[in-house]
Amino acid sequence: MEPLISSTPANWQHRRLDEICTVQAGPGGSLLKAADRVAFGTPVVNTTDITDGRITPTPTYMVSRDKARSLDRYELAEGDILLARLRATTSHAVVTEAESRWLMGSSTIRICVTAAARSALLPHYLSCYLRHPSVHEFLTRQIQQGVVPSLTKEVVSRLPLALPPLEIQNSVVEVAAAVQDKIQAHEQVIHAARQLRDALIPQLVSGELTAL
Repeated sequence: MEPLISSTPANWQHRRLDEICTVQAGPGGSLLKAADRVAFGTPVVNTTDITDGRITPTPTYMVSRDKARSLDRYELAEGDILLARLRATTSHAVVTEAESRWLMGSSTIRICVTAAARSALLPHYLSCYLRHPSVHEFLTRQIQQGVVPSLTKEVVSRLPLALPPLEIQNSVVEVAAAVQDKIQAHEQVIHAARQLRDALIPQLVSGELTAL
């Protein structure tokens, strides 16, 4: 197995993803049909609900509680990684407590660290690894082109994984989380500034307020 990241330290392991994780494709069309959609119920996460490392808090596709119970093998748990399968480039998100017990949709692939490997691999480190340019490029190259580009479970399963000691994984996760906090803080400032702009402009151009 050829590593995707070269020149890693000697004490790092190199494993195939499916050696320490389960990889699962979402339910097929025969299990999750358009007729199953309801206005209120259990959210179903699809490709369009995964953006910039996060799952939207308001997925548009929902199914009834009874239907969700019949699809319990597709129920999400905190720490799962959900890949968008139907997209020209790869994207993913780590499932948080808020999305726990939602369902993965047919256009996603779930990566779950096995119970035996939880002392060797942190889900948030795996998320950082998937963002590495070489890893992103590898997965993007494997996407099957067509009317709808798609990534397969088999491709994800054989992904080469660089596995550092747990203390290094923790350090990677802490730094990435700190940077993400800064990003979210800046996004909130930008959002507030846009709201202020949108409130001010109509009043300025109508003469209700003056800029002088």
